[in-house]
Amino acid sequence: MATHEPVAGPTATRRWRPRPWRAAVRVAVPAVLAAGGMTFAAGGVAQGQAQDHLSGGTNTTLVTVSSTACAPGWRAPRSGRTVVTVENVTAATIYEVDLVGANQTSLYGEIEMLAPGTKDTMDVVLPPGRYSFTCNAFSGAVLRSAVEQVSGPPVSGTFSFTPVDAHQLQLATSAYRASVTQWLQRLGSATAALESAVKSGQLAHARQLWLPAHLDYERLGGAYGAFADFNEEINATPLSLQGGVTSPYFTGFFALEYGLWGGQTTSQLSPTAVALDQAVHSLIAQFPRIALVPGDLALSTYQILENTLQYEMTGETDEGSNTNLATAWANVEGTQMALNALGPVLRQSRPGVLPRLQQDLATMAAAFKAYEAPDGTWEPLQSLTTSQHESLDGQLGGLLGELSVVPELLQPLQPATGSS
Repeated sequence: MATHEPVAGPTATRRWRPRPWRAAVRVAVPAVLAAGGMTFAAGGVAQGQAQDHLSGGTNTTLVTVSSTACAPGWRAPRSGRTVVTVENVTAATIYEVDLVGANQTSLYGEIEMLAPGTKDTMDVVLPPGRYSFTCNAFSGAVLRSAVEQVSGPPVSGTFSFTPVDAHQLQLATSAYRASVTQWLQRLGSATAALESAVKSGQLAHARQLWLPAHLDYERLGGAYGAFADFNEEINATPLSLQGGVTSPYFTGFFALEYGLWGGQTTSQLSPTAVALDQAVHSLIAQFPRIALVPGDLALSTYQILENTLQYEMTGETDEGSNTNLATAWANVEGTQMALNALGPVLRQSRPGVLPRLQQDLATMAAAFKAYEAPDGTWEPLQSLTTSQHESLDGQLGGLLGELSVVPELLQPLQPATGSS
């Protein structure tokens, strides 16, 4: 997994740099950006598409939020698709506006930020039931509307989700930490064996050992941000380094790959292999004291494969071994590992999402694995036909569209600091 964003100082690496996930989305997702802020259509269909899932017309509703009231006097529409226009009539208060079920936890629609004097819309699909609006001022005050009954026939294409809290995400992060710890132990054994083979001059054997060791590290993309400088030492690429492959700061797996497949001698390769093994074992020793940020785990389920599409599937990270497809496969497995840790939280937030994502990730992994030969070698990326390459890219892009919902669903619920 690669990001290749320049960093300060002499080194530039495959460092994980979390950023607002929506900015990276290149495919359609169930969220739409509007002038007044981000509107999440929790009804399960994007604007303009809901009619494909429903029969009948579209309801429209106008509600307001002021400094003293949230959706005063609103009247519930009939069941089905509703486009709710929310107007903030205050002069200086920013609100988050939620449309919730009677239990006050099931979220059907959300405007994350509604600026003073602006309007925004929620495009939602509501089954029969009881609903209300909650208006959360950024200052901490909370206003709630009356509860109204939506009547009418059952409808399809609907869903709600239940916001999660920081404690639930911390539990998921702890589960992920346990998985990473196990893989780091395996990685330590792999780099030790790789160092031994290089130092003893068994370079053909070292080439065989390099890929399994590298894939062990590539599965850990959800923790790259926490690894920080260790990631620079272990998985640095030459793309942003002054001098490229000749830079003294070009170290780690890619430097060893460059030397093993580029004809370097044992004496040239040994310092690189030693430094790599030392960096890995230093990371193993430090990892129990390294903090993992709970919010980064959900974000990584999207960004790992976004970077795979951008860098592995373009061959930018190949330093001679021609194993980009193997790395892409390991990145899918890394996404599966992060998603498995988030499984209990996802099941609560939106039942049904996890099984579909797990199945599609397994299908994607199998699509890459098909290019591995029985002897463990992999088809070079550049040997794929145009049709084969486009098929993998398209499948990966579609999977990214599905994974993009995970960071949205798993934004931790912020506790209110006051009410009015």
